[in-house]
Amino acid sequence: MDRVAEAQHLLLPFNRPEYFSVPEALLSSLAWRAYEIASEADVRKPVGLMYKADAKETQYLSLRPTKPGGAAAESLGYELKRRALNTAASDLLLGEAVASSVMGIRIEKTGNQPASPMTPALALMQDPRGVLVKKGPPDFGAIIESLFTVGHGPDGPAASATQLWLRAADQRLTLDPLLDVIDASMMSTVFDGRCSRRASSPISEESVDWCGFYPETPYEWFAKSWVALTSKEWVEVLPARVWVDWATTVLRLAMGLGFLWEYAWYEALGTAIIQNSVPDTFEELRATVRAPLPWQSSRSSVSVRDVGSTIKWRISRGERIRKSLKERLNELGGHQDAMDFLRDAAASEDFRRSLAAEVAEKKEAGKLVWETVKYGLQVRESSGPYTDYYGILKTRGRRYLVIDPGTEWIAVVASLTCGKPRSQCNVGEVLRDLTILGMRPELGDLVSLLERAGMARGSADADHAVIVESAF
Repeated sequence: MDRVAEAQHLLLPFNRPEYFSVPEALLSSLAWRAYEIASEADVRKPVGLMYKADAKETQYLSLRPTKPGGAAAESLGYELKRRALNTAASDLLLGEAVASSVMGIRIEKTGNQPASPMTPALALMQDPRGVLVKKGPPDFGAIIESLFTVGHGPDGPAASATQLWLRAADQRLTLDPLLDVIDASMMSTVFDGRCSRRASSPISEESVDWCGFYPETPYEWFAKSWVALTSKEWVEVLPARVWVDWATTVLRLAMGLGFLWEYAWYEALGTAIIQNSVPDTFEELRATVRAPLPWQSSRSSVSVRDVGSTIKWRISRGERIRKSLKERLNELGGHQDAMDFLRDAAASEDFRRSLAAEVAEKKEAGKLVWETVKYGLQVRESSGPYTDYYGILKTRGRRYLVIDPGTEWIAVVASLTCGKPRSQCNVGEVLRDLTILGMRPELGDLVSLLERAGMARGSADADHAVIVESAF
């Protein structure tokens, strides 16, 4: 790389997140970057949307359900018939049936439930305000765009993450006439002609300057995987709900492991300064980052496999280091050479002592990031009709949080490693992608996961050469 990392590139350009109570919120956040809804004239305070929810008024927000019911369901049924859906069912029965058929994962401990974002209209059925019931929620779409952009080489991405999603969504409607009818009918019934597509969904320009400095990280994996999953080949082969599940899984991993790697990076910066052991190059420094999510052997005890306390305190320490470095950058400016900045910081005994005291502090910090990582990666519901098959962390008792992915999760990761549908890779390539994501399982555990998913071909004795076949 010809460009030299400046001090400003040491702190990644991501806005601080907040935990998202339903995975569908991530795809919906991209939809809200691509579309806009004209405001109603009599609205006096911000409105939050949730597909299935009890209408709620707070001091600062109106929560409105978007799931058609009653007269709205009857109107939906009428629209569906008008657009060539032929059935003897009444308009009301048809509208209610279709409205119920597109439900997503239930929000735990509430009666709220999003729509599965299989089409643009369904993705717009909930927004960040409605998901979090909060007037000013984080801009998840902007965060996703930054994570995606940073994962590219120095030239940056050719299209934004939102543009790629929109292209895939349009292709889905072309492939599936029923979903196309549902999408158009929902747009007409729920938004009454007030919804329009924005002129553009631009690349996150403020993050382009970080492109090329963070290869072989979760950001690179996200960029590569999102480009692959939104391609014509994957959209054609995956059923609509499965594609949504896979896309949501990729976004959850990008959010959870992207922020976890960021804080492991800050830990590495803090260690280099405190120990006065700054490497010669930015690349060597990046190589000192410890695996953000330590994946212990499945044969180990639950207490050894626990990652909850490790990642919680990693984020807490990383947040304090980030804060200290940000203050120093603001004082000195961020345009000097990154490695010179770190060496100068390490040479300052006062700053070294101050940073060491910050790292030793036991007070929690970075709570919102911790919740984002935990709830992004954790299995939401482990049984029942709304079982989450795409999380990787599970609770054990009251104290422990362990890595225990299901076959559906490994099917997503391994299939995207293969690159295209109906193709192959080997287990060594899957292991490399998992390492880039920030975790490195034992080879035997990985092969076992792939065998349970029906994706491994060949003897386990072949080690890294075991053939892995795409799930579709």
